[in-house]
Amino acid sequence: MNEIKNPYELIQKIVDTQDNLVVVIENEEPVLVNKSFRSFFGVSSFEQYCNDFGAFINNFVPHPSYFHAEKVTEGETWVQSLVKLEDKDKIVSMLNLNHEPRAFSVNLDDTHEVYTVLSLEDISANLIKRIMIEHHMNMDEITGAYTKDYFLHTAEILKDGAAYNEKDIGLSLIHIFDATSDELSTAVTEIKAVIRQNDMLVKYSRDTLILAYLVDKKDNAILFTRKIHSLMKSGSSCAVVDLVSKREKIPQAIDRLKIGLESLSEDEMKVL
Repeated sequence: MNEIKNPYELIQKIVDTQDNLVVVIENEEPVLVNKSFRSFFGVSSFEQYCNDFGAFINNFVPHPSYFHAEKVTEGETWVQSLVKLEDKDKIVSMLNLNHEPRAFSVNLDDTHEVYTVLSLEDISANLIKRIMIEHHMNMDEITGAYTKDYFLHTAEILKDGAAYNEKDIGLSLIHIFDATSDELSTAVTEIKAVIRQNDMLVKYSRDTLILAYLVDKKDNAILFTRKIHSLMKSGSSCAVVDLVSKREKIPQAIDRLKIGLESLSEDEMKVL
């Protein structure tokens, strides 16, 4: 049996395999971070992180909905205050290397007498989804389709679902010429009657709908779009369809499809 000559290197290799941000805390400050953590903050090493950032608690964005320095109980460390919270309240917000705020659910293990291990899971998309649903911001009241903001803010969940199910994401853009609110509502009703429960029909603009769905191959996306487009009244619409590429973000794919719509006339359908 091979002798472990450097236990620290072994621990580092183990935590570097984790997708969550992992931090080992001693006396309120980190002594070890994993690869995901370094990537989030855009640093190449633990030493660079220590040099570039101040006290660890200051990474937590001061926001009334999340735990941060101002919520630490007097006479306690931030770890002690965080441990006492209910699981649903153990949420922090931090800025990534692009200064974009992300929300994390924090799991703490403080059973060791010296060290506390934090595992931070990015729940940004799920949290936004919950908030928008609670505030009735997920559905367009007139048409019954999902709102553009809800779709774009929760697009990460769709990407994760596609990866987990080993599927592609199909996007179909349907433009309805000179659409009135009633015409758009009718189109939404007709489309929702034939799509699957997990397919997302989105009101993207005054006269454009997006249909997002998981699919095995592009041919099936084309057939699906033809079926949907055939529901539209003759001479009233055009459509474009493509798959989201593996390295492409959904908003980028939408911009690409919108360009494809620009050259289409009534009843035309384009495959990118």
